[in-house]
Amino acid sequence: MMRTFALSTAFCNTMQLLTLLTLLLFAERSSSEGVKLPAKPLSILAFLPTEGKSHFMGFKPLLESLVSRGHNVTLVAPFALDGAKRPYRHVKVEQTLGDFDMLKVAKYVNLIPTPLHLWWFGPHISETSLDKPSVANFIRSDRSSFDLVLFENFYHECFVAIGHKYGAPLVQLLPFSANSRVSQWHSNPYNPAYIPDLTSRFGSNMTFAQRTSNAVSAFFYTAVSRLVYLPRQRAVADKHFVYPGHERRPDLVDMLRNVSLTLVNSHPIIGTAVPMVPSYVHVAGMHCVPAGPLPEDLKQIVESAKEGIVYFSLGSVVKSSKMPKETVSLLLSELSKIEQTVLWKWEADDVPQLPKNVIVRKWFPQNDILGHKNCKLFITHGGVQSTTESIYHGVPMLAIPVFGDQQGNSLRAQYRGINNYTDYYNNYTIFRNQSIILFYSPFIRHRRYRENARKTSAVFRDNPLPPLEKAVFWVEYVARHSGAKHLRTAANDLYWFQYMLLDVLLLVSFVVVLMAWTTKKMLGCVFGRCCRRSRNITSPPTVGKKTQ
Repeated sequence: MMRTFALSTAFCNTMQLLTLLTLLLFAERSSSEGVKLPAKPLSILAFLPTEGKSHFMGFKPLLESLVSRGHNVTLVAPFALDGAKRPYRHVKVEQTLGDFDMLKVAKYVNLIPTPLHLWWFGPHISETSLDKPSVANFIRSDRSSFDLVLFENFYHECFVAIGHKYGAPLVQLLPFSANSRVSQWHSNPYNPAYIPDLTSRFGSNMTFAQRTSNAVSAFFYTAVSRLVYLPRQRAVADKHFVYPGHERRPDLVDMLRNVSLTLVNSHPIIGTAVPMVPSYVHVAGMHCVPAGPLPEDLKQIVESAKEGIVYFSLGSVVKSSKMPKETVSLLLSELSKIEQTVLWKWEADDVPQLPKNVIVRKWFPQNDILGHKNCKLFITHGGVQSTTESIYHGVPMLAIPVFGDQQGNSLRAQYRGINNYTDYYNNYTIFRNQSIILFYSPFIRHRRYRENARKTSAVFRDNPLPPLEKAVFWVEYVARHSGAKHLRTAANDLYWFQYMLLDVLLLVSFVVVLMAWTTKKMLGCVFGRCCRRSRNITSPPTVGKKTQ
């Protein structure tokens, strides 16, 4: 019996040893295969001092998710993270725009080609943001340490200097698709033959004239902007980013090339299908979530509308209440003719005489309205955030773009059959024609718009990871791998003429010319010798004179 007990004990000890060895081997294998360990809390700076609320709202869910995941976030911005579930540090930036009327400015801005006016506009808004006391004091006096720095590049190339101040990897947040101006620093492929500029009115299948215009625009964004635009950004950085050690700061171009990750607020179904380097990641739709319950009074209005509702909003920058009275009267006249109930975001207390089917408020829960099954149409300015939400929820659009990328967004949505487009500064009788298409045409046509919107929504939602989770993963990934330099292509180390293979073409041209010259000489020599020999063979012998 004792012997049996001893054998049983030995067997148990052996099994425990084998189990331990198995666990050790599995742990070693898991470690070698790169299984992610839980990320430690990171200290993250989000430097977003510009007064662009629509841009901020697009990236706000990312910042709130980083806070919720336990990271220590410092936010330098005019707006707060009101949805954050944990404490974070907020350096509140002063707001100076006030009741700004974009409709008056945009009319004249649209007359200037985008590459030209951005040379002034970009440095101007950068300097305006950096001039504010809270921002200037933060740059000068803050002595924190950060593992990662996020900044928005809305024509803010000079903001990369904040990454040098803290010696941390940089994550660039793009509020739009990657254009040639941004792509050039990371050798991100940008071929103007099929990639339209985001502010253009072109689709991917451009005509010869459109490709010519697009190529000229890309040239201005790259080559010419280096001569005029970038020196101004460099001057803004030298003036405002003054901190201990700034004297040893690399050139602005070198810092731009050193950006670790670029989160692009776009998607092939919103813009166009484009190739991207590994450090560029599409994250459009981070702010899109399934519709939540509406407030009780609004719920009653929406669900009691027998023919459905139309939601009308021109975004956070363009205000409907700033439109001329004659324009408002025309819109109300047209809206009064439809059977749907219209919810119109109207920002002022002074409300015009409204038809019985139009309801105005200063604010509506846009996401929840668009996600309601009774929402039939979205009348929008065509901003990228609103376009994305409309596509996410599968709601057709009637776009009235005002400035910037709104026209391009609207036309690309129109190409997909989910939008009708009318220019705000054109004759507003066009609005009447577009509304006829959507409301007075046969039901089958209206159904086609809704069907296209549903299909587009299905494509947009079909992702291996939701956009927000993808963005959080890549931000933490860059921090885990000390800037993730392996994501950068070797093209970053090439001069422009090397990247375009001009040196190789020069060598090939030289070799071809040399070979052609050598061949010509050899053929000339051989042909000449053959001709001389032929003349010697065919010539008659010379007969000497007879002697007397």
